[in-house]
Amino acid sequence: MIEVTQQTIHLSIETTGRQGSIALLRGLEPIRFTNLSSTSRTAATLAPELDQTLKWCRESDTMPKFLSVADGPGSFTGLRIGVTTAKSLSYGLGLPLIAVDSLASIAAAAMNETPTRKTVSVSLDAYRNQVYAGLFNQKSLLPEFDSIPQGWSTHPPSVHVLQTEAWDTELANLPDDVGVAGDAKTLGHRAGAAMKRQCDAIGTGLLGLLGAHLGQWVNPLQLAPRYLKPSAAEEKAAAGKHA
Repeated sequence: MIEVTQQTIHLSIETTGRQGSIALLRGLEPIRFTNLSSTSRTAATLAPELDQTLKWCRESDTMPKFLSVADGPGSFTGLRIGVTTAKSLSYGLGLPLIAVDSLASIAAAAMNETPTRKTVSVSLDAYRNQVYAGLFNQKSLLPEFDSIPQGWSTHPPSVHVLQTEAWDTELANLPDDVGVAGDAKTLGHRAGAAMKRQCDAIGTGLLGLLGAHLGQWVNPLQLAPRYLKPSAAEEKAAAGKHA
């Protein structure tokens, strides 16, 4: 694999929800990013935008040395597209690959935009009366590049699935100094105070760099979206078996 430094150029992909994104970073510094259209399907916009980004990389002599992708949880369709695209790029360009938790990516992007906010709660609509949720501390999520603690992972253990009623209780009990980010639908009365994020793929890249520095590479053959819950079709099939 490659030696990863704070000057290594890398590309990140995030397709967690309705609006995906791409970012190119030099170490921890974003140098180019694109938010995909929220009104068009990710499948129709991701490949053309990646093509434009890679064209810019070639012309400016800033080709990435590795790739990171948010592998879930999130939209079933969006994650499949993002993960499949990342695997194809990894093979086609010969780039090592890092997988990053989607909610952690959102938290990292929000913290990067507002570094004074030390704790962030991220929630995404998991549909069927469920919510993906995670609580992140800046110090543990984004440690200094040269002092990453043992056991640090691109997939923090705090991410979980809750029933909507349980999440509503958890949200109501969040202290005011905890920032919130994610889907407006899940943020309830705090939706108006949601933290700004330039581009969620920046968060994927920030965590991807730390994971790459630790050598947490993934085999593209083995990478699959992390849904953390069965699909509606799987739940229906399981219900039929037990009927």
